[in-house]
Amino acid sequence: MPLIQIRTNVPLSEEATNELLKKATTIAARELGKPESIMMATASTGAPMLFGGTDGPTALFEIEGIELSSDPANALCLALSELAEAELQAPADRVFVKLTNVPRGNWAGNRKVY
Repeated sequence: MPLIQIRTNVPLSEEATNELLKKATTIAARELGKPESIMMATASTGAPMLFGGTDGPTALFEIEGIELSSDPANALCLALSELAEAELQAPADRVFVKLTNVPRGNWAGNRKVY
């Protein structure tokens, strides 16, 4: 049940935001080896954000899930950085990816605890 949260200071239309979310979930599902059908994603675009004291394009991708393995972390970070460069014009050195492993029993959905 991975959750992807994207925050960026780049303003996007609703359509462009939805496309970004679709691309991010496809990437995360592929790199984490999880079905896309269980991925959830949300985005905050045009958010007030600074990186290094400047307001140039920047992005934060936060991925939370149960039993996330560190094995695909490098490939996932690379792919999401490339997505930010292509879709947001945010250079890789202005993109962070945060992975959070949620302990089993601390995530629930579909009327059950996982």
